[in-house]
Amino acid sequence: MTVYSQTLGLALILLLGYWGARLVSKAKMPMVVGYILVGLVLSPSLLHVIPQTLNDELEIAKILGLGVIALLIGGELEIKKLRKLGKAIMGITVAQVIGTFVAVFIATFYLLKLPLGMSLLLGAMATATAPAGTVAVIREYKAKGSFTSALLGVVAIDDAVCIIFFGLTSAIVAVLHSGTALQLHNLLEPLLELSGSLILGIITGLLSCFFLRHTTDRHHKVVLLVGIALLNSGIANLYNLSPLLVNMVSGFMIANIYPKPGEMNHLENIELPIYIVFFVLAGASLHLDVLLDNWIWAAVYIIARGIGKIGGSYVGAHFSGAPQNVKKYLGCALIPKAGVTIGLLMIVQGRFPEMAMPITAIELAAVTICELIGPMGARYALISAGEIQLNAARQN
Repeated sequence: MTVYSQTLGLALILLLGYWGARLVSKAKMPMVVGYILVGLVLSPSLLHVIPQTLNDELEIAKILGLGVIALLIGGELEIKKLRKLGKAIMGITVAQVIGTFVAVFIATFYLLKLPLGMSLLLGAMATATAPAGTVAVIREYKAKGSFTSALLGVVAIDDAVCIIFFGLTSAIVAVLHSGTALQLHNLLEPLLELSGSLILGIITGLLSCFFLRHTTDRHHKVVLLVGIALLNSGIANLYNLSPLLVNMVSGFMIANIYPKPGEMNHLENIELPIYIVFFVLAGASLHLDVLLDNWIWAAVYIIARGIGKIGGSYVGAHFSGAPQNVKKYLGCALIPKAGVTIGLLMIVQGRFPEMAMPITAIELAAVTICELIGPMGARYALISAGEIQLNAARQN
């Protein structure tokens, strides 16, 4: 049965997503895995209950979900928590980005024998980490501590670094591909996207602080925070900025300028239905057929990316003097891959149409696997780091 009604579709997403998550939690897996699995089962790849047209019509739900998640990430990045970890966060972020790029480039260029330009682009795209699944696991198990703070800092900065890294790489690939001189606008484009996102996030963050100062009712504060998340996403999409970065910066401003701590906690009462809809739709967007058709390429890519993320994080943590638990386990929580990757794919399809098909196939196949195993990696890392008690994990 294919559902075309938005109302009926949302009802099925909420109810089936909820019960699917309850089932997987009994198998000691994060609830977000249940949401994604339900979406995958309902997707065009399997039962075709949620067609692509309905998924597209519910785009606003995905925009809201990603906006709220990014706002929550920024809200956790309090300067007093990060002061001791700032060097470690930057060291880990840079090292795992470089490590991932090198590992994936070597695997695709030397093992899969892909063209140089294609391997460079795949290496750059592999550096992106999707924060949504990781944040959902942190919120589900109420993880707190230096490891959690370092993890949130890395996933927040990672996407900014990835955007710049991909912009520089794509400019080099354009030169290699066309034989023309390096174009200045290709180098400036990612920097403009980053700076524009930072400026917009700062402005809306300051506005949020002003509005929150004049609001005492917690229900009204929820309305303001949701409105800010949508405002940030809407303006960012209008001017080709990063909705993820804008909302992160906005949340960071609220957490560090507004005098009352914990303002983001007001979103707790509404975040569960937002998470369910967001992740079920994300699961319904996965391409199982693409994975099955390209599983060898995807397997090599995923393994190389995992080695780069985990190995790079370890090296970065070691040389930046990070705590032992951060050094040993943080890389395991950086496996998820989705949102930013889709945006980068659109850029590849526009700039390099002749390379777009194989790159899209590999990336979509990798997203399918990484979105399923990523939350379990985050759960393992948080438990191993000692920031989720085993009895609490079992109760959840």
